[in-house]
Amino acid sequence: MGEKTSRSELETLRQEAAQLRRESAAALEQVSILQVLQNLTCTLSSELNLEPLLQMILGSAVQVMGASAGSLLLLDRKTNELVFEVIEGGIGVALEGTRMPADKGIAGWVITHREPLIVDDVNRDDRYFREIAKGYDFTTTSLLCVPLIAKGQIIGVLQVLNKEPGKYFTVEDQDILGTFAAQSAVAIENARLYESLREERDRIIAVEEDVRRRLARDLHDGPAQLLAAIIMSANFVKQAIDHDSLEHALSELDEMLPVAEKALRQVRTLLFDLRPVVLETQGLVPALESYAGRLRETEKLNVVLTTQGEFGRLKHNAEVAVFSVVQEAITNSKKHARANRIDIEVAPDEGDLVVVIRDDGVGFRVDDVTQGYDQRGSLGMLNMKERADIVQGTLSVSSQPGQGTTVTMQLPLAANLAEG
Repeated sequence: MGEKTSRSELETLRQEAAQLRRESAAALEQVSILQVLQNLTCTLSSELNLEPLLQMILGSAVQVMGASAGSLLLLDRKTNELVFEVIEGGIGVALEGTRMPADKGIAGWVITHREPLIVDDVNRDDRYFREIAKGYDFTTTSLLCVPLIAKGQIIGVLQVLNKEPGKYFTVEDQDILGTFAAQSAVAIENARLYESLREERDRIIAVEEDVRRRLARDLHDGPAQLLAAIIMSANFVKQAIDHDSLEHALSELDEMLPVAEKALRQVRTLLFDLRPVVLETQGLVPALESYAGRLRETEKLNVVLTTQGEFGRLKHNAEVAVFSVVQEAITNSKKHARANRIDIEVAPDEGDLVVVIRDDGVGFRVDDVTQGYDQRGSLGMLNMKERADIVQGTLSVSSQPGQGTTVTMQLPLAANLAEG
């Protein structure tokens, strides 16, 4: 009896020892995985280009989780869709760029509930979005999906598919991948911020180049031509004086004076366009009055300014934004519209300031201009929209061939009134 008991106790000890060895091996594996992910996190933080970063995140997740495939989907808030940004294994690039509703499938469930999810057999789960897999020769069985959350906002999901044969994703896998996803989401947002800053830098450079081209063209077509005429006249006067032809010299001076005065007006107009001092010292309406007057005087444009109601001085950036939109709209009208009349209307309306620039020119199809806009030489319409965005405003452009063009800018007065 004692011998049997001893054998039983020995067998129990052997089983417990075996269990401890398995648990120890599993713990060591988990520690090893965490060390790998920690090293990866340092690498992720140094990668600021979005596309290679996403590929690095997904590739690492698939490898560490022992999966055969995976995908990383980002949320497009404008359309409320999930976009397959990168794919690892399985059907690969064939699915990249594919969109699905943000509330569909297992990924949609994770987005909606902001919780991770393990599914051992997707074919037995009603949440599985089978439509997305149609037409692709790849079978999904097990799946682990975790949310990507940065600064409290969910930005997408990371999912790994098909654990090694005979194995399933565990709660420990879920915890590890969830931790990695949290760190990855921060890296993604940093890369997005870097990308947006780079795009903003490129846009500013493009705008500056556009301004330089416009200024060079205006100087060449305006004051430069007049100055050349003045120099020719001055040489003619000098020759007349050398030949004692005082009468001809005085006659030439009489003709030269209006040309010089016109050149001076054009230079002052260019300086006004670049930096309207009256806008800083007196405000928006006086600046628009001065601008309209200069256009009528120097360019013979029929510009009519109408203001209604009363409103206080706006903040400097708001006045600059409105004035810039008016300038851009009139510049576009001068270049393309062949208009007989341009109206500028400024009036407060139900807590907003509404600015309308309307011409009776040839008009155009707005959709034709906005499509492929990045390939066009001018950035005028984009500049106007961005100016409106800066002051929490909106901008719309209405036009049809033969019916003129109307540009409307609307901005909230309360948020843009100057203090005091």
